[in-house]
Amino acid sequence: MNKIVRSGQILETPGDLLLVGDVNPGGVVRAGGNIFILGALSGTAHAGCYGNSEAVICAAKMNPSQLRISEFVSLASDLAGEHGRETACAFLGPDNEIVIEGLHALKGVRPQLNRFMEGGF
Repeated sequence: MNKIVRSGQILETPGDLLLVGDVNPGGVVRAGGNIFILGALSGTAHAGCYGNSEAVICAAKMNPSQLRISEFVSLASDLAGEHGRETACAFLGPDNEIVIEGLHALKGVRPQLNRFMEGGF
């Protein structure tokens, strides 16, 4: 989808979401699967909103007010020091805490996301 999610707007999909645009403060994106944002995430993102704790959230600029993966929540105050991070991803760590790392971490924590690359693309 190509759009800007503005304050008060909610964008929801049952599968994975690829958003070419931004999520402004007060905007919400929800997906039953993974969320990939080719823009700035300044609002709320909820990946795995139907119980998928393996879901990830990736953004070109990670500056969220709130992140949710499955039933786990991390507020902006919990993410101190992570704001404004470029090309970052969020996933559940071993203690069910939401972790934000660079995109390089995805290959190790969610290797199944590389499944399309194995066919020689």
